[in-house]
Amino acid sequence: MKNLITKILTLTLVGFFAINHNANSQEFGEIFKGGPEDANTYLQNYTKPIMLSFNNGLGSGWYNTAKPHKLFGFDLTATVNIANIPQSERKFTFNPSEYQNLRIESGSDILPTAVGGDSETDLVIPASSSIGGITYENDVRFQAPPGFDAEGLPIVGFPVPAVQLGIGLPKNTELKIRYASDFGALEDDGSFNLLGFGVMHDLKQWVPGLKQMPIDVSGFMGYSSLKAEFPIAEGNAASEFEADGLAELKASSLTIQGVISKKIAIITPYLGIGYNIASSSLKVNGDFTYRDSGGEVTFTDPVDAKFTGGSSPRINAGLRLKLLILTIHAEYAIQKYNTFTAGVGLSIR
Repeated sequence: MKNLITKILTLTLVGFFAINHNANSQEFGEIFKGGPEDANTYLQNYTKPIMLSFNNGLGSGWYNTAKPHKLFGFDLTATVNIANIPQSERKFTFNPSEYQNLRIESGSDILPTAVGGDSETDLVIPASSSIGGITYENDVRFQAPPGFDAEGLPIVGFPVPAVQLGIGLPKNTELKIRYASDFGALEDDGSFNLLGFGVMHDLKQWVPGLKQMPIDVSGFMGYSSLKAEFPIAEGNAASEFEADGLAELKASSLTIQGVISKKIAIITPYLGIGYNIASSSLKVNGDFTYRDSGGEVTFTDPVDAKFTGGSSPRINAGLRLKLLILTIHAEYAIQKYNTFTAGVGLSIR
């Protein structure tokens, strides 16, 4: 189980950013040269689809039936959620009024996000720009950072894996705990940790007449939080660009739903309707130094970006197959970023 989750985790955001940073460090170094305000704005646009993909993935995969476990019954389930980034979210429009120093020199004002493919736009920081006490004597020209080329892929998103434990409590209530970690597999490339808690409660017992219906109806609420970190180290005291810092990503999701299911032999179809409340942030801490013929400037903790727009109503439908104590399930959720879920587990009582 640990090896499987570790392999999945290497495909998540931490691994992606480590690869993307190495590939595009020169372009991002130039973006930071425009100053902390411009870096915040640009990175917020560039990374937004990743953050919302994680937000929506965190809200999925909590259950595969509306029937809580009996007292002291339990299940242990491994799931993977992938929130698909729609085509319309893979690019962003560069609005000059949002930037103090960055400008487009040539090419389109439609730029790639982190999953937007190649870039053909050249950006420029005009000569005589004064940033943090340094005045650039010449124009600083560079290509807008490209993103991962997702063209032709049926699903574009970042997997949110977790191992989840469900435990039956009194009054037809079930406590759910989910967890995931890189287990040290990412070594110097960063770290990844996910923790979540949820509660499912049977509603039939409180509604007269509903008890006799051959279906299960429950209310569910679950909260998940994710934290990922990766180091940024570039250049030295003799180079034009020197970076020594740490990027920190945080994402959380609060999911509130009503759930209904019907067991038919070994198959259980289920349906959930509710709302997902999402929030996320990206910080880049540390010192980033730039040297030019006009002088030297160091920016400390240059990025503190918060992301909105990930919250939305959600409807999910799924199917569970249970063979003795083995369960296999899959579901699809319609929300801000539609999400696919697959899982396998062991369930008793």
